[in-house]
Amino acid sequence: MGIYNKCSLNKTRRIMMDYHEITPMHQRESKKTVSKKKKEGHYQEIRFDSGISATIMDYNLSNSIISKVETSKPSLGFGFCLSGKTRTRINCFKDEFIIQGGQSGFYYFPEIKVDSEISSEERVKRVAINMPLEIFQGLIAENPDIIPKAVQRLIKKNPEPFRRVEKLTPWMRSLLMQVLNCPYRGLARHFFIEAKIMELIACKLDLMAKNQGSPQLAIKLKKDDIDRLYFAREILRANNEQPLELLELSRRVGISRTKLLKGFVSLFGKTPTSYLRDIRIEKARMLIDQGQMSLTDIAHFVGYSSSSHFTKVFRNYFGVTPSQYASAPGWPPDKMYFCAK
Repeated sequence: MGIYNKCSLNKTRRIMMDYHEITPMHQRESKKTVSKKKKEGHYQEIRFDSGISATIMDYNLSNSIISKVETSKPSLGFGFCLSGKTRTRINCFKDEFIIQGGQSGFYYFPEIKVDSEISSEERVKRVAINMPLEIFQGLIAENPDIIPKAVQRLIKKNPEPFRRVEKLTPWMRSLLMQVLNCPYRGLARHFFIEAKIMELIACKLDLMAKNQGSPQLAIKLKKDDIDRLYFAREILRANNEQPLELLELSRRVGISRTKLLKGFVSLFGKTPTSYLRDIRIEKARMLIDQGQMSLTDIAHFVGYSSSSHFTKVFRNYFGVTPSQYASAPGWPPDKMYFCAK
């Protein structure tokens, strides 16, 4: 895919990292291990016969990595991010944007120059899918009436750049965890991941079709507004068990409730309430993985007084109940087929 294969470290934030090549399990696959203190994680690129390729990323960093990429080839693809944050600036867009946990994206960039900063605050878990433009245009030409409106612009000879971002659905999360925790090896692994990649594409196109025409929250933010929104996010993190009401939070950071809501969505891709829910549910998942507390105690610990409400929120987020997740920690795919769309 290019974007993730070529990166230069910022000299002022240089990380002493070793990249160890692993013998490919299949001639169309390449895998690298990112390590500072042994096995910090990995990223892998897989190329399929269809011309589609996928990059699977799952790693921790002790600091930020600055990546600079320049290519004359157009880039069309789908991005799915479970966790981690990447601040990105592309020459075809005026403003930078953030790729972060909970997002699913569809994009087209013509000839591009990319500057990215991959954050180290949390483990990076992402899957990026690249598809040659001519292949996608061929699919659109064959099925023009069933393609989402946001995609139909690609029929043009020289389409304009765009990026469409929406939330991950529970089923997308399930598919991503199956890809990240594939139990197979060799050719079986290749076919399994290809099937899940195709299903992720289908899920994203279906979500775009359902959401077409939905109103989009948009707001212009000044630097002072952005600083206040980051402050609001830090307050939510620090008080996630006993959070402030939205109005009180807006007073605390010094902006209106409306600007807090719309600005938070514009900057972080979700409302303050959704952000708080994500913090709680991710913390709950980590506690389940540790196996030292009962599910009832975990629900209370992360701020849910009702176990049934905790179960409902957890299922809406991950696609499975806490008890189902506890019986299959790590989401191995062979135990996760009961996930409901």
